[in-house]
Amino acid sequence: MSQVRLVKLKFKPGGKQIWLNWCEELKRKTDEVMESLRNEGTLSESCFVSQDGESLFYFMEAEDLERAKQAVQTSTLKIDVEHREARLASLDFVEELSPLFHFRNR
Repeated sequence: MSQVRLVKLKFKPGGKQIWLNWCEELKRKTDEVMESLRNEGTLSESCFVSQDGESLFYFMEAEDLERAKQAVQTSTLKIDVEHREARLASLDFVEELSPLFHFRNR
């Protein structure tokens, strides 16, 4: 059974455009993103911006969230290095939300 994680983040001052640009870049690098997700054991990943444009919600589904987290932190894939740099330059952690349920229709 997969595990899920949803976190709320906020933009650092001047970070919003950095993150939005990075999101557009990710959409152009689908093959690299898929390689990274396979490396992590991540099944799905999504990022949403709040209605007020001040916060992000980041969803991740993985076979093992702890293994995925370790893979993200130690990966030397170019896409992962760039992702970490964009995240550090543009986002601050706010909170992790607690899942009540998650159903996946395989």
